[in-house]
Amino acid sequence: MAGRHRKKKASQWKLPAGIAAAVATALPASMWLTTAGSPDVEAASAALALQAPPASSVPPPPSTSTTPPSSSSSTPPPAPSTTVAPPKPTTSTKAPAPVKKIVPAATASCSTSLAGTKPHVAQVGNHIKAKFGVSNIGGVAGRANASDHPSGLALDFMVDTATGNAIADYLLANQKDFGVTYVIWRQRYNDGSGWDTMEDRGGATANHMDHVHVSFAKSAKVSVSC
Repeated sequence: MAGRHRKKKASQWKLPAGIAAAVATALPASMWLTTAGSPDVEAASAALALQAPPASSVPPPPSTSTTPPSSSSSTPPPAPSTTVAPPKPTTSTKAPAPVKKIVPAATASCSTSLAGTKPHVAQVGNHIKAKFGVSNIGGVAGRANASDHPSGLALDFMVDTATGNAIADYLLANQKDFGVTYVIWRQRYNDGSGWDTMEDRGGATANHMDHVHVSFAKSAKVSVSC
């Protein structure tokens, strides 16, 4: 009887243990079902989902620096051009100043009086005097031999060699305008056809080495200025 009593107690302990295990299994499931639709639980889950991701996974913000990126090329920028821009066309409508007209000074005719010579001879003589700066000029004079001096148709310009050469050439170049018939200079004679050597007359003045002699036509129309 004593053995049976122990067996019956053992059966009574096992039954409550099985019931306890079933209850323990069903309790968490019933709690999950109870809280699954709770608004507080859903809000907590959403808050966890909206939390910022770890710092290591967030990309860096875009750079706000204004520094231009450095060029990969080593070529320096071109130097600024130094070309000067062409001047702009003027738009002024101002009329140009009138050009001042230059009026040539009036020239006076040469004097018709010189050493007693004829008027046209005197005019040429005064022209040569002014042009070449001759101060010593002979006019009317007596001669032993044939000469144009007594009639007032000849002049003698007492000059040096250089000035005499210039006067002789000038007179022959204007022979027609001046009414010249011939020129004697340094023992040479020229009537417009070239120089001819003259005979030796025995002295510097007689051979016309110190003066230019010029003879004129009797009637010649001369118009020269001084």
